[in-house]
Amino acid sequence: MRLAAATVVASLAWTACGTAGPAPPAHIEPDRNFSLRAGESAPARDGTLRIGFEGVTADSRCPKGEQCVWAGDVTARVWLQHGSGPRETRELHIAPSAAQAVRVLNHDMRLVQIDPYPVSGKPIAKADYVVTLVLSRQSAPRSDR
Repeated sequence: MRLAAATVVASLAWTACGTAGPAPPAHIEPDRNFSLRAGESAPARDGTLRIGFEGVTADSRCPKGEQCVWAGDVTARVWLQHGSGPRETRELHIAPSAAQAVRVLNHDMRLVQIDPYPVSGKPIAKADYVVTLVLSRQSAPRSDR
């Protein structure tokens, strides 16, 4: 009986560790990759900007174990908020033919990666998606005189 109870506890602990993803960053550093799980957000280092990941709205990537005509795409919905202002929501894609980066609130935000990658026959729960992004401040326009 004790062995069965210990096995159940160990398997639950293993499952909890396996599903726990990266914690949101304490601060987003400019020009450095950072990751957010669906529903998470984090502030930029200067504290004036907050970035969030609402979730994936479409995932048509070719699952591992399948043969597809095209690689597919993923649509990730992200937002930026300056101070207490309104959120500026944008959609980013992983496909090279779509918008992988956006300019918003004087920043460039680029989608680097979306995990997990689909596997044939294993659906991905919306809460399991993690985006890796990079945020850069737009350079000031040059003045040619």
